[in-house]
Amino acid sequence: MEFIQIVIYASIYLGLVATVFYVLSYNADKKRNKPFFKDSELPFVTVIIPAYNEENSIAKTIESIKNADYPKNKYEVFVVDDGSKDNTFKIAKKYQSKLVKVFHKENGGKASALNYGIKKSKGEFVFSMDADTFADPKSMKLMIRYFKNPKVMAVTPAMLIHRPKSILQRIQHVEFLLGLFLRKTFAALNAVYITPGAFSVYRKTFFDKYGGYDEDNITEDLELSIRIQSEGYQVENCPEAPVYTIAPSKFKELLIQRRRWYFGLIKNLIKYKQVISMKYGDLGTFVIPISLISMFFAVFITAYLFFKTILNVQKELLFYKSIDFGFSGIFNLNLHVIERTAFLFLTNPTVLFILFFVAILGFYISYASKKVGGFKGLFFDLPLFFLFFAILFGFWWIVSLFYLIFVGKISWR
Repeated sequence: MEFIQIVIYASIYLGLVATVFYVLSYNADKKRNKPFFKDSELPFVTVIIPAYNEENSIAKTIESIKNADYPKNKYEVFVVDDGSKDNTFKIAKKYQSKLVKVFHKENGGKASALNYGIKKSKGEFVFSMDADTFADPKSMKLMIRYFKNPKVMAVTPAMLIHRPKSILQRIQHVEFLLGLFLRKTFAALNAVYITPGAFSVYRKTFFDKYGGYDEDNITEDLELSIRIQSEGYQVENCPEAPVYTIAPSKFKELLIQRRRWYFGLIKNLIKYKQVISMKYGDLGTFVIPISLISMFFAVFITAYLFFKTILNVQKELLFYKSIDFGFSGIFNLNLHVIERTAFLFLTNPTVLFILFFVAILGFYISYASKKVGGFKGLFFDLPLFFLFFAILFGFWWIVSLFYLIFVGKISWR
């Protein structure tokens, strides 16, 4: 058996195992009785909004958290302007009140702005909220209730895309819905290793004991979540708490974001390599290893199928040329190339398994959509995701690995 066939069948096998494992884990978690705070037990919390050049969204972000369905005498909001060069501070200052406090500091990065707010906070729990994120009114209360369990150090929301319009935003829309299901499954396994910086909440005593955000880390939220896991604590997920973030709409912006995410993921897994072990249960023995292997297989198989199909079409065209067969115009030539490419790709046996996984992803996304009240546009967005995400995913990883190996570092922007 060829090496490539071994890789393909191994990836299919692991994909099936992971799919069954995640579904069973999710169903088992639904039967668990978890302790939750009652409304009368809600603690005092602090919401910190670090902002740098966010004049177009800061007002709506502040408004969304002011409208939270949470007792106004039990939370405070800190807007920390991190040396913005636009009107962010001026706009935020208009919301200064007993509830909302606005601070200005020299530019030092998102992590430094969050640490600045944590030092001034009075809350037992601290929300990190991006300045281009809008929280559903019920999300704060639903997320906080999980801290009734003293082992829980962080809770993540249901991250969604705010009003997706461009093709890239629609692809991300489906990706985030898929992530909603997976994050809840990972929480069932105590294996959440990413707490989105857009709107996650942490127990403040963790910062007091283990320090604040790592200001030298390119993905400070990811580093914090792995640090929490490395210390033996739990990270929960609340799929009923939607939070909407403005996604990159242009290819370059999205590439820069994903390059930072993936570069930071590898760097932090190297830093906390000890979590990839049996000592850390499902996180170290299954979830992280399978995630890394799946990334490799996704890039490898996508590239293999793409280039094999192109080479086969090229061989056919060379054969036609050798027998003096010609096409009546460039249009017919292009149409033939498209038809043959689609035929050769879709008749590859591996594609049957890919279609099976597509169906599974459809189930995941359907679940996620219903969990947060449904979404319009999925009929159009799903095909875009299935057609382009694997190619984009592979490209993002290739670029990230290039920077990791040959450059060694990247900046926020």
